[in-house]
Amino acid sequence: MVLRFGSSFSKNVHNSIFNLPPTHISLPKLIEIGNQLRIDNDSSVLSELAISEIAVQREFDQKESGDDEFFSSRRCYIIDSIKNNEELELFRLVYSTLFYSIGVFSNLDIREKNLEKKGLSKSEIYQLIDRDSGEEIKSGQKVSDTFVHSDIFIRIDESTSTVINNKISRCLNLIFGSEIITPSTNETAMYQAFAAAGNSACLSRQVGASITNSKGEIISVGWNDVPKFNGGVYAYDELDPLSKKDFRCINKDGGVCFNDLEKELIRSLLLDKLIEEKIIEEANREKAEKIIKGSRLKDLIEFSRAVHAEMHAIIIGSQKAGQDVINGKLFCTTYPCHNCARHIVAAGIKEVYYIEPYRKSLALKLHNDSITEDENDSNKLRILMFDGVSPRRYLDFFKMLPNSRKESNGKKKKYDRKTIAPKTTISLQAIPILEKEVIKELKNKHLINVGDES
Repeated sequence: MVLRFGSSFSKNVHNSIFNLPPTHISLPKLIEIGNQLRIDNDSSVLSELAISEIAVQREFDQKESGDDEFFSSRRCYIIDSIKNNEELELFRLVYSTLFYSIGVFSNLDIREKNLEKKGLSKSEIYQLIDRDSGEEIKSGQKVSDTFVHSDIFIRIDESTSTVINNKISRCLNLIFGSEIITPSTNETAMYQAFAAAGNSACLSRQVGASITNSKGEIISVGWNDVPKFNGGVYAYDELDPLSKKDFRCINKDGGVCFNDLEKELIRSLLLDKLIEEKIIEEANREKAEKIIKGSRLKDLIEFSRAVHAEMHAIIIGSQKAGQDVINGKLFCTTYPCHNCARHIVAAGIKEVYYIEPYRKSLALKLHNDSITEDENDSNKLRILMFDGVSPRRYLDFFKMLPNSRKESNGKKKKYDRKTIAPKTTISLQAIPILEKEVIKELKNKHLINVGDES
């Protein structure tokens, strides 16, 4: 985590704790330092240190003003970057809706070029990207898992500075409500996909999808669930409150995932056969079982009873809108699996947008003749990271506050950008209390001196 408001934090952490000058530390070394801090303390410790520094800065501003009352100094703090969900959740706990997480994404080629400019070799770049995206150790980097919980997503490919500046300006106007900003068709479609996911009763995960036609109009939504006779999937039925006619996995055999059940059966039969053929000994059964469980067998998705969200949306779209599916866009809360990917290609859809990565997917590996992640390649189905307001904050940003758009004379309101407050606000009196609790924890960990918060 790097603090961009730069007062004493980075110097204190690097010099006092690690006795190393920050300007001479390599990126891998910084990752090691951060991981060690989390191992020695907890996963949110860097957020705690950042919050402590913010509290110190606010107290300094207050003393400078000579005002005894708590006030807002109109200061913005940029944290770059957050590495795990524990760090993210602590910021949200303390600062609530005044905290905005912005996920910035670039494709692999652009990330490689940016790191090359910093003097890293190819092998160092690949190691760094792999490590930063998600380490196996509990205290390690979990950027990919954290990224998906952002409030706003900004995709930067071969964008000009003008495009990037416009995206940032739109974000600021949404946060402050300084201009009337309405959602893009992509944002609305992803919001509908996000809402559709809530219909799923799948024991493994909830996934939602929506499809728009070439004009951006939503023609169908879908979610992952078990199909039923006569078409569609099972859903809650008010005429069947006891779910006597609901045969989803949640209601069969006390609730069981048949995909997991079948994989467990394959493991057991395979081990029995290996022991029977004397390839392994019975004494090594437990060890062999762990190896098989750790293999790619666990990634099999072929035994699920559920129709996937993308397929559900394609079926509904084809039934109701026919050829409108062709050249349409599919929005899915999760990157499509390779099973769905081939059907998406066959359906004639030209673009897919997703939020959550899906590491099991072999879509690109198996279908690189027809699928790409390159935004500039229009000769293949493009699977792209979603760009825009996250569905989790859709209503926060786009719902109009009472009397916020026009004056009493009917004219549009104009806001002074030097004095306007964020559209979503909370009582600022509560923030110092929560910050002090964080500081207390740091004192208990001996990361700051008792009686000294500077």
